[in-house]
Amino acid sequence: MKTLNTAISTFVLALGLTGNLVSLGAVAEQPKTAVAAQQQRLCACFEVKVIGKGPAIILIPGVASSGEVWQSTVESLQADYQLHIFTLAGFAGVPPLPMQSWREGYLATQQQAILRYINEQQLDKPVVIGHSLGGYLALALAAHAPQQIGAAINVDGLPALGALFAQGNTPGTAATPAGAADNNSQRGNFDPMAMAKGMTNDASWQQRIVADMYRSDGMTSGRVMGELMQADLRPQLSNIGVPVLTLGALQHGAPYSTPEQVQANYEKQLANAPMQYHSFAFTRDSKHFIMADAPDWLNQQIQQFLQQHSNRGQ
Repeated sequence: MKTLNTAISTFVLALGLTGNLVSLGAVAEQPKTAVAAQQQRLCACFEVKVIGKGPAIILIPGVASSGEVWQSTVESLQADYQLHIFTLAGFAGVPPLPMQSWREGYLATQQQAILRYINEQQLDKPVVIGHSLGGYLALALAAHAPQQIGAAINVDGLPALGALFAQGNTPGTAATPAGAADNNSQRGNFDPMAMAKGMTNDASWQQRIVADMYRSDGMTSGRVMGELMQADLRPQLSNIGVPVLTLGALQHGAPYSTPEQVQANYEKQLANAPMQYHSFAFTRDSKHFIMADAPDWLNQQIQQFLQQHSNRGQ
């Protein structure tokens, strides 16, 4: 697990370093009047594209990702559902939130903004589907606001990412980003494509991931990954009161962890979720971006779940 932890921590550091590779402007440089105006507009926490008619589904991508990662799922569902496709602030060309508006943090701010959106759009208990960071948010909404959503699908997200990092540390080993003592060499050697290859086997998707990374605000990406490393949703999972499906990618830890180890970690992290509400499905041959490596399997799992638990299925 130590080697896997090194890979994870390098990923966290790398996302922070992408701030040196993009030029979307530092939040601190924004005029105070502009920041105040953004706060009055509830800070524009995300951009949304709405497609189709029917029971509402919210699709949330992960860190430094565009809502376009859901394209195959959109094509699979748009004839029967109304799809609200999010791209979160600071990612893939969407302007970042001013840091002053984060209040309790980016994760809490987004949870509150999603619930406001559900209320303002008068959505009737939508299903929330999220990937990675979006999966964490889907789990959080299922635990904290089960009265406002109908169900949730967590696509390869963890409720306590930092716990995965910490469990491999031995006494005396600092839980700090790999190579933190030599940040200059990390900055010089950072390879976005190498990181993308660890997330999917598909070459075209690797290019897409890198492109979205370069279009994202590096400060936002780094801060959000830092929040995810500190967050621990596990105690709140017992409050889940709506159907939840977790879809796990068993090659996500390759070559550092076996599929069996990855599955065991998922089951351990989500052990507090009530069995009457929560279920798992795993794909053995996919890395983190299941929509890239196993899109047919992903969409089949989603369709089956929706038929059982969405407003249309009921």
